Amino acid sequence: MRLGHEMNDPYRYPWGPQNNDPQDFIAAWQHVVGRFRQAGATNVAWVWSPHPAYTFAAYYPGDAFVDWVGVGTLNYGTVAAWSQWWSFADIFGKYYPQLASYKKPIMITEFGSLKVGGSRSQWFKEALTDMPVKYPLVKSVVFYHNSNDNTTTMKVLDWTFKDDSDATSSIVQAIKTWKK
Repeated sequence: MRLGHEMNDPYRYPWGPQNNDPQDFIAAWQHVVGRFRQAGATNVAWVWSPHPAYTFAAYYPGDAFVDWVGVGTLNYGTVAAWSQWWSFADIFGKYYPQLASYKKPIMITEFGSLKVGGSRSQWFKEALTDMPVKYPLVKSVVFYHNSNDNTTTMKVLDWTFKDDSDATSSIVQAIKTWKK
């Protein structure tokens, strides 16, 4: 369960720092985990997923309450004035050491690239080929497949790749190289 994702993002969510502080978030997280445990729910994995662009260590609920550390990694390309074409390594690489320091498996909780400004097919190929080699603690990837995203820019963004055969082919080929 990815509870209260990106809790440290000051702009988007009611559970963010504009309404709560790290201690409130931690108390709420531990309360929810505790309730699940009291109910005997053993089939839930807890995914702590801060926004990597903002300071996040103060929001960590503790090793006993977290099974996975997660982070979104999205390439917006050149869709906005603040954005440019970044590789997966450009985006994720700078956060990996801090995420790895928690000594938990890492989940890419939002993984995707827009088409604007570069080759999305190449972006997926490089990311998925590099992942098991350069970022061995990454054990799960959740593709961000939203066709109606209006959360970041004034434009509606389409993250889907179902009609992009080059991207789909790159994804399939790269994943085939992963060890089981």
